[in-house]
Amino acid sequence: MSVLSLELLVSALRLATPIALVALGETYSERAGVINVGVEGMALAGALTTAIVAYFSGSPTLALVAAIGVGALLGALHAVWSVYLRADHVVSGAAINLLVVGFALFLTRVIWGWRGTSPSAPTLNAWILVGAGLFLIALSQVYIFRTPWGLRLRVVGEHPRAADTAGINVYRTQLIYTVLNGALCGLAGAFLFNNLGRFTDGMVGGRGFIGIAAMVVGNYRPLPALLAAYLFGFVDALQMRLQAYIPSQFSLMLPYILTVVVLAGFLGRTKVPKALGKPYVKERG
Repeated sequence: MSVLSLELLVSALRLATPIALVALGETYSERAGVINVGVEGMALAGALTTAIVAYFSGSPTLALVAAIGVGALLGALHAVWSVYLRADHVVSGAAINLLVVGFALFLTRVIWGWRGTSPSAPTLNAWILVGAGLFLIALSQVYIFRTPWGLRLRVVGEHPRAADTAGINVYRTQLIYTVLNGALCGLAGAFLFNNLGRFTDGMVGGRGFIGIAAMVVGNYRPLPALLAAYLFGFVDALQMRLQAYIPSQFSLMLPYILTVVVLAGFLGRTKVPKALGKPYVKERG
């Protein structure tokens, strides 16, 4: 079997989709000044919700909507903690990751009697979600850089005081885009479930954090982030084929080694939003 083939490129596109969706969501929230490292947990919550709703309702479409809703709810929770209560953004995101992992183990045990896994359930064709993801990324590239709403988003992340003076509601803007980030993570989790057909607690497998790396490599722009996600997806697809030639213990490390190497090369070269991670306090007139 040849390692390099058209099938490998197609598999890379499939594996890149959840990474690209997380990168897109993170682009929105970080452009608004909110760091969200809880993307891993939000994607896992989306996958778990898809499994539960698809299993009991038999409707993969309803499960997809529910996954997006749960992701958005977790995004709102993160926004309340980090924007309104001014908690440390990283701590808030890490708390969401831990909360979801524990909750997933508990729920799968209660519902199915299996700790961290689910039985098979009806799924959508994963290529429908691949197409939806590509459309959302192209649309977001135009939205962020070619529309007045995108300009307001960027101003909030760069100069929230100036945005406030211009009449833009900084808190509401950060809330909206953090919720959108959560919804896109939920969609990424739904993709992972539909791609596999069942839930396992390790199915996100660091793709949330790799999505953040893709956003950094893409310099906070949707289309370059998609290309970075495709690179990570390609390496992920390649390591699966290399397992026929080298021990899996080594091939499985390839995507994570690439993440570290690429990030080391791009850190310091990206244009980070100036107000990123800094709580905004509105001046009282």
